Amino acid sequence: MTNARANGLWVQPVTTEQDRRVLVRFPWRVYRNDPQWVPPLIHQRERQLDPERGSFFGHGEAAPFLARRGDEVVGTVVAWINHRSNSYLKEKAAGFGFFEVLEDYPTAEALLTAACDWARGRGMEVIRGPFYFSMDDSPGVLIKGFDQPQVVLTGHTPPYYAAFIERFGMEKYRDAYAYRGDLAPLKGDMANVPRKILRVAEAVRRREKVTIRQLQMDDWDNEVALAMEIFNQALGHMRNHVPMDETEFRRFADDLRVILDPDMVLFAEVAGQPVGFSVTVPDINRALRHVNGRLSPLGLLKLWWYRRRINVASFKILGVLEEYRGRGIDALFYVETASRLLAKGYEWIDLSLVAENNVMMNRLVQRLGGYIYRHYRTYQKAL
Repeated sequence: MTNARANGLWVQPVTTEQDRRVLVRFPWRVYRNDPQWVPPLIHQRERQLDPERGSFFGHGEAAPFLARRGDEVVGTVVAWINHRSNSYLKEKAAGFGFFEVLEDYPTAEALLTAACDWARGRGMEVIRGPFYFSMDDSPGVLIKGFDQPQVVLTGHTPPYYAAFIERFGMEKYRDAYAYRGDLAPLKGDMANVPRKILRVAEAVRRREKVTIRQLQMDDWDNEVALAMEIFNQALGHMRNHVPMDETEFRRFADDLRVILDPDMVLFAEVAGQPVGFSVTVPDINRALRHVNGRLSPLGLLKLWWYRRRINVASFKILGVLEEYRGRGIDALFYVETASRLLAKGYEWIDLSLVAENNVMMNRLVQRLGGYIYRHYRTYQKAL
């Protein structure tokens, strides 16, 4: 139905900069009465979608669409193909993302049909999503936790998105969880952590002769290179993991740099050799929700003001080299991170996202007292 009209509804390809701006700003209509939604930064979204500036377009292609009723925009979607990922995984897969729609199934159907038709026309055999150009970028729609806060680097969707996607004929691809760990009951003192957990962490430290150090910001380039090496090796065993190249990883790291607290980015070393790293960040969404997507002078002032009051952290990355996996180093990262967060006065920590098939990680987080507060799902459909 692309470029065709049915009952006043039509879907058009995005071909101009003005259309891209419309696409980026459309979510404000969907979420204007949703207190949990955090507006994305407009300039980042526009750069991400710009073929001249977006890093994705160095190894992929995309087709954005707008759905309209008459002249009114009522939905958006972007279909995309990551050629580097397909080459590495030896598959013909497309993705879809930036899927936003008012509560009207025919609009959702028209958008998803346009995405599937585009992908099929390029010889793809399956389409998956929603993702923002990567399976690791704010994946999925919410299944549970609509009344819970949206933390940094996660998505937020209305309850009807999952129903619309399933009605279209897509099937579950993968589920992932966001865990919450409450720190306030510990009253700022690690002595209130269950003794068993502390004993295990100390035993690991002694047995493996592990030392933990924090990120050295004045050696940024070397630290990023080290983190990338560990990241790609540590996640190599995961199904459908595609190693990040240097350009992609450095862009991600540089974007993250502005919100990093070096005390919360940790490296584990054995005999002076790095064997793992973890990244925990202040939940900048607590501040971003007040700037409404715009870093104007007033927005920057608000960001500075509210950033000083952030009391939530988000544990984002944990990577341990395969030969050191299963030795308790992951638990040591959690305990060391909790100790630092308590010292800084954080009230709770988010751990996201944990894939449902990551049995060991789910079990460990639950043993440490974490509980699922948000549940996400991605979908797929054969073409």
